[in-house]
Amino acid sequence: MFLLVSCGLFFPYSGSPDSPRPKRVFLQSSTCSCKPQRAPLRHSVKQLQYKHTTRTFHNLQGQVESRDSGLWINSFDYTAIQHITPHIPEINDSIRTRCREDRPFCGYPWFLPVKFLSKKNWYLPASEVSPSSPLEFSLLSREETSWGTVKMTFSAKGPSHMSLYLMPHRGANLSTWSFGDGTPQFDLSGEYFVFYSHGLNAPTWTFWFEIQPPRDPDPSGPEGMISVAISSHYFFGEDQRTAQLEEILRRFPTWSFPSSWVSTYDMYRY
Repeated sequence: MFLLVSCGLFFPYSGSPDSPRPKRVFLQSSTCSCKPQRAPLRHSVKQLQYKHTTRTFHNLQGQVESRDSGLWINSFDYTAIQHITPHIPEINDSIRTRCREDRPFCGYPWFLPVKFLSKKNWYLPASEVSPSSPLEFSLLSREETSWGTVKMTFSAKGPSHMSLYLMPHRGANLSTWSFGDGTPQFDLSGEYFVFYSHGLNAPTWTFWFEIQPPRDPDPSGPEGMISVAISSHYFFGEDQRTAQLEEILRRFPTWSFPSSWVSTYDMYRY
């Protein structure tokens, strides 16, 4: 059976009502990610996550260093995008992208801290997204403590779901923060992920952390002592869709099951 699937003699998906084997597709209208997962062939589902996103990167002086927009696609199953390309030719391996190790979570708006599950990503250039309620993010204060750390306090106001990414630079150490019991918990790559959600009419989200600056800054690494990024995820309402995302959705085959939303990604160096 493996050989039949590998050589293309057995197609794993079907849109037949009698024996459906759909390919699930998650589309985010702010960063397009494709996250396919493998299922038994009899009930095979093609899972892709698409996010239509606008990414903004700031330098140490707070100035915009670069900005782009696109559909970010990452694959979690063995067929990747090979069965999607015939239906949507612009989604192909020519737009394959790589992880930027100098940016928190590769520089993309991961909804959950699962980047280690997906090593193949694609980024299709697209128009800029303009949510009616854009994310508001700012550094409220920065102070040096008597015990040698730097305490930074931030505020964020945005949609009901946001992801915060913290990446201390080489030699720096995140010592404490305002989350949980105060002890930072990092993922396998040494980065930190905080997921935040709220109900209606929520107050501004305020948080802080303390970081120990590096004794000897790494000249080959990014400037400053930490990179902070935040993503907004628009799961419902008028900001959930874009015209370009809707156009892509209409072109998916019947054996796919697309799901989508809009996201943004903003990164800062400190």
